[in-house]
Amino acid sequence: MKALSWIGLFGGLTVVAVLVAWHGLGAVAGILVSLGAGVALLPLVWLPHVWIAAASWRLLFAAGRAPRLASAVWALWLGHSLGTLVPMATVGDEVVKARALLLRGVRGVDASASVVVDKTVQALSLLAWGLIGAVSLVALKAQSGVVVAALGGLALLAAGIAGFVAVQRIGAFGFLARAFARLSRSGDASGLVESARDVDGAIRALYDRPARIALACGVRLAARGLLTAEMLLAAYLMGQPLGVVEALMLRSLATTLRGAAFVVPNGLGVQEGGFIVLGALVGQPPEFMLALSLATRARELIVAVPGLVAWQRAEGRALWSWLTPHARR
Repeated sequence: MKALSWIGLFGGLTVVAVLVAWHGLGAVAGILVSLGAGVALLPLVWLPHVWIAAASWRLLFAAGRAPRLASAVWALWLGHSLGTLVPMATVGDEVVKARALLLRGVRGVDASASVVVDKTVQALSLLAWGLIGAVSLVALKAQSGVVVAALGGLALLAAGIAGFVAVQRIGAFGFLARAFARLSRSGDASGLVESARDVDGAIRALYDRPARIALACGVRLAARGLLTAEMLLAAYLMGQPLGVVEALMLRSLATTLRGAAFVVPNGLGVQEGGFIVLGALVGQPPEFMLALSLATRARELIVAVPGLVAWQRAEGRALWSWLTPHARR
């Protein structure tokens, strides 16, 4: 996975560079510069999005065990920041989220199980988000072949989600832990196996509450929909306003493409290519679509850089807390 992430990173950066060069660096830069100081407004749209996403995540905890909303927001912010700035695809984000909750006193089993099931919630809400995009294509009178292709891609995504859920329900963590114990031939692995079984049990318990998962998916979908406002705001500030249905279609289908290409860190190149292709369906020039995509990238950096600093500070404090009593012995 790490090798695929690096390949995806360099491949994505190459695609972005080629697209910008092909459509004219000056044209793309000129449109992007027109955004000016308005880029600082884009994170204001992201803030309510992350709070709503955190509320969705908290629904996946047993009664009385959910972290405070502020703690969940903090964990999501750190995970998003690492996912944006570090080439580790999408799996590393979840590890950082779980670790952040551990630092806030959440039980390891609860943090791990919730993060895994939240990944399913993200995928299911992404599927629904893609369906909204397909409906938007119909409303925009796109060619039937384009709509059929979109629905076909969503069907493949649905099959992948079903497989992901099946693997979780059969006890993937326990299986991996037992395989590791056999390979290591060490009796010290018994604790790892037991912990993995606990996580598997917690995951199954969460799936035995389908109403909560459905509610979490609905809340997460609302969080995704809110980011359409970012598209509308960025396009307006750059002097080329979009219609609401156009922005909804672009954001939903581009996000779905980016999510499906999970081995490419941060969807580099995938999002940009998606914006250009989807923009062409509604008559938007490619240089504007590239600038719009890069504007959302700028917002990600504005949010992620301080998040990376916050993560380093949190891990540094945790390490210092662990070292201090050991140094006194």
